[in-house]
Amino acid sequence: MADANPPALLTARTFPAGVPTLIDAAAGVKLRAAGSGDLAGMVEQCRDPETIRWTSVPTPDDGYQLRDAAEFLAQIAADWTSGERLAWTIEAHRDSARGFCGSIDLRLEGDGIAEVGFGLHPQARGRGMMTAALRLVCDYGFEVAGLQIIRWRAVVGNWASRRVAANVGFIFDGTVRRLLAHRGELLDGWIATLTREDPRVPQPWLQPVELQGAGIRLRAFRTSDVDRIVEACSDPHTAHWLVSMPRPYQTHNALAYLDSVRELAARGIGVTWCMADPEDDRCLGSISLDGLHGYARRGEIGYWAHPDTRGRGVVSEAVRVVTQHARSTGLVRSLIIRCARSNTASRRVAERAGYTKVGIQPAAEPLGDGQLADLVLYSCP
Repeated sequence: MADANPPALLTARTFPAGVPTLIDAAAGVKLRAAGSGDLAGMVEQCRDPETIRWTSVPTPDDGYQLRDAAEFLAQIAADWTSGERLAWTIEAHRDSARGFCGSIDLRLEGDGIAEVGFGLHPQARGRGMMTAALRLVCDYGFEVAGLQIIRWRAVVGNWASRRVAANVGFIFDGTVRRLLAHRGELLDGWIATLTREDPRVPQPWLQPVELQGAGIRLRAFRTSDVDRIVEACSDPHTAHWLVSMPRPYQTHNALAYLDSVRELAARGIGVTWCMADPEDDRCLGSISLDGLHGYARRGEIGYWAHPDTRGRGVVSEAVRVVTQHARSTGLVRSLIIRCARSNTASRRVAERAGYTKVGIQPAAEPLGDGQLADLVLYSCP
């Protein structure tokens, strides 16, 4: 919540006295004016590799120093006084004491438009702190500062920042090529918008909850799975049936696959699990549940397996587990699996998992040898 009598925008341009304190007591977050006591924390944050990777924080040859933080504090004061930027320090518990945990600002562009920017100290991440801070700032921007639109932008791949924006209700607008200048390069960027009329409720974001089955554990994919993904997708058998796979399949293809999995989740379209060995956690394959965004909520299950996994019943068990999960959570109204008619192994997986053949679509599936295979449709009764 804001102060009882918050100053109107541009009528209280003094710093720090004119900076309103915003509080989310439930989250333990307070937004306040930045001060000299925050300088050491600013230095720690701006030396953090993730901060350097995703933001435009200065990177002098001798590293970010107290003098750089002091210059930044002076700029915050000047911008607040001129009405160009509204900025706050995020204060919360860190290392068992309250103090600097990050910063957030609204960069005013005129005509009721602002862009939000934020960053957290590395020791403050993963606790929902930034979501609370962004919600406070958006409420202030719309209800006190009179803004009509707040925009969020980030370099493509900054999933943590995108998740925060989605949590607060920002509507994802898409990817813009060469949107952001970053350390001498023009990088592709994401953009999302929150308007004054938007409900400010979290956007759908599907996280793969961990599931257990007989001899299988389903979990989220990790970067450490890349080598196993490359091995599986380089296998000639896999390449024959999944003709859309790049050839040769390399590390950058596996990383792109992980990004595509995250994108489906971020848009609320689908969720993908890594099939992992319950003993050593190595990747055994992938199972996905797609088609969740349509009005009919007809889900489709897809899968592929690492060569050393085949013939063990692992994929059929994974299909059974995901089917039960989808039904029990109400994610879908119906479920299907599609397989090339000649793909005996994939069809056997569907049948062993309890799916029933309901139809055949002739010459509908391209294969690696250039032929078109009949497509068999299975449904879960």
